[in-house]
Amino acid sequence: MNVLRLLPFLSCVACLVAQPAIRADNDPIRQREEQRNQDLIKAGYNLSCGYGLGKHGKGKITRFSFFVPGEGAQQELVFWVETIAGEASFRLLGPDGKVIASWSSHKGEKVITQQLLPGKYVAEIDSSGVLDGQALFGAKGNILASADLDPKHFQEMPASPSDGYRWPYLLFVPEQIKVPCFLVVPNNTGFATDDLELLRADASNYIQGESNLAERLGCPLLVPIFPRPAIGDSSLYLHALSRDSLLTTTEAWKRVDLQLLQMIRTAQVHLENRGLRIDRRILLWGFSAAGNFVNRFAMLHPDRVLAVAGGGIAWPIAPTVEFENERLRYPIGLADIDAFTGKPVDLDALRSVAWFLFRGADDTNDPVDYRECYAESDAELIRRRFGSTPVARWPAAQRLYAEARLPARLVLYPGVRHGWTPAIREDIAQFFEKRLREAFGAPEPAKR
Repeated sequence: MNVLRLLPFLSCVACLVAQPAIRADNDPIRQREEQRNQDLIKAGYNLSCGYGLGKHGKGKITRFSFFVPGEGAQQELVFWVETIAGEASFRLLGPDGKVIASWSSHKGEKVITQQLLPGKYVAEIDSSGVLDGQALFGAKGNILASADLDPKHFQEMPASPSDGYRWPYLLFVPEQIKVPCFLVVPNNTGFATDDLELLRADASNYIQGESNLAERLGCPLLVPIFPRPAIGDSSLYLHALSRDSLLTTTEAWKRVDLQLLQMIRTAQVHLENRGLRIDRRILLWGFSAAGNFVNRFAMLHPDRVLAVAGGGIAWPIAPTVEFENERLRYPIGLADIDAFTGKPVDLDALRSVAWFLFRGADDTNDPVDYRECYAESDAELIRRRFGSTPVARWPAAQRLYAEARLPARLVLYPGVRHGWTPAIREDIAQFFEKRLREAFGAPEPAKR
């Protein structure tokens, strides 16, 4: 049994698979493995994977894959092991299948610092001679793991250009459907790529990490597998639903908001064929670039959204067409929203959406500074009219949402950086639960 723990560098997704009960004679080793994992996290390791060996392992050879995206970089890797009896052997295989590093021990740790080229890597642990024990693999750097999804609950639905979407999506259906509503969580790699294997790995972590929330709410969960093209100084940022993402004419990238609506439609049909009727209105949750995506998607398609939770946002799109006689075009505001939706702003529809937008008060990440996110003219307007930092802008955003009479909470969390805490996660869950009760009451859960 392995436990994947991810603390990714930009996308701020956390994935955790629970381990089964372990016999008492292995408990001290398991505790030391967990302590070492916590030490790695504090030391800046963004990925770690724990393994049960011998009696608690799934097999004699355990393999774990990860990807090094982009142009590669220097990585720091750790192999840790402790057994009751017998040695475990580690091997790291590169993209060409050749052994990069190897090590064997019954108790100890090996640290490897090495330049890794882009590609897929495989870490192998041979526990054929081990009676019982634990192992840990950790990595620090630009590394992306792929979650091991249970096909009984997780499905990849293929791209279907004839149905209006050119990228696949992942679908999770919990054991009990309590409310007929999709939870949609857009993917966000944190780096530029259109490599489908990398995008799949990223999305698999998202859907595994958010499946606990979907289970709690009793909602099926959908995660699109959209790319993040590398396009220089353009603001074509699909994962943030930037302005250029609505203007591009490249078929694969064009109008990912509409592609997502078509994914939702086909997922509805898929579940209806299994006897589960799902409402057309959805719950949306995203953080950082994905926080911008869900905030902007809800402004573009409020009639399709029941509630939206977006975090790590530097400027929530203003629910108005102008501010002090200055026109606010998308994605600053809604002045030209009709160019993308074919109709003027519908404030009544916006007021039917529940909004929960938040940011850490100590979060210094400001996408307004990056041309991938905003055109320079838009960035200049935001700084001039609303403030030079995200925290300075927050009161203006709160005021604009209040003046538009949107049922919105815009929260700054003291002491929080670019991420979230368990308390924030609980706030998100309770926010969605409240909105679901308002919309659907508290129906008896129906098994699949």
